[in-house]
Amino acid sequence: MSQPIYYINGNYVPESEAKLSVFDLSILRGFGVFDYLRTYKKRPFHLWDHLERLNYSAENLNLKIPCSLAEIAKIIDSLIEMNQIEEAGIKIIVTGGISTDQFTPQKASLIVLVFALTKYPPDFYTKGISAITTSLARSFPKLKTTQYIPAIVTLHANHQAKEAIYLNQARELLEATTSNFFYFKKNTLYTCNSDEILLGVTREIVLKLADKKFPIQFSPITYEELSTIDEAFITASNKEIMPVIKIDHHQIGTGEVGGRTKEIIQAFREYTQQPEWGALSIPRHTVNK
Repeated sequence: MSQPIYYINGNYVPESEAKLSVFDLSILRGFGVFDYLRTYKKRPFHLWDHLERLNYSAENLNLKIPCSLAEIAKIIDSLIEMNQIEEAGIKIIVTGGISTDQFTPQKASLIVLVFALTKYPPDFYTKGISAITTSLARSFPKLKTTQYIPAIVTLHANHQAKEAIYLNQARELLEATTSNFFYFKKNTLYTCNSDEILLGVTREIVLKLADKKFPIQFSPITYEELSTIDEAFITASNKEIMPVIKIDHHQIGTGEVGGRTKEIIQAFREYTQQPEWGALSIPRHTVNK
């Protein structure tokens, strides 16, 4: 079996030759940004929305992407063709690059990975998953950085949990470690307002689709109010819409996947099969540095 081909700093290389300097700031200081998307029938899903978010993350850290977004799009197309993967996950990484003083960013590194899409068990969608909460604080929550220490520490210590949801100081549920969080109270769909979260592309699609079906409120729920939720789910490019039936020791609703969540799952799956996807209008916010 041939090796996967990746792109690193201007070169297409097989996996065995994919290398990054030990003096790259992503290794020395955890300094970098990335974005992740997937394909549907070899078509990158909302590619430009992801590229624009990558650019937003980089700009807010004064990290200069070493080529244009259009060039990255061409690199992705080339890698999909080279790797001959039917359904792929795509990760674009921009790091601080090699630093002579091991601290100051200089010329950024660009890495593009295309690999076989991770598929979750069908039960995750038909029966739902359990999540936990964490009060560990994140740095720059509005940006998609490579620093995932709170997420890794939390989930490594709780192997049974499939996802962890961040709580702020007011004990409000914000978002999960790799996904956005939604919940239903009766027929109204709620999600956190955008002040303290990463604005996900899948989140924006769900809001667009749900707006035709349900009232929507932008309001987080507190931990103490969890018993009032009827349904909950998380959204992400790799997970799509994944129902949540338990958070810590709190059962959500009946403990089964709810009918409204099933409606959104179906609407999203139909949307992914459309011949074209229009660009989204995702608001961006000034990031406190």
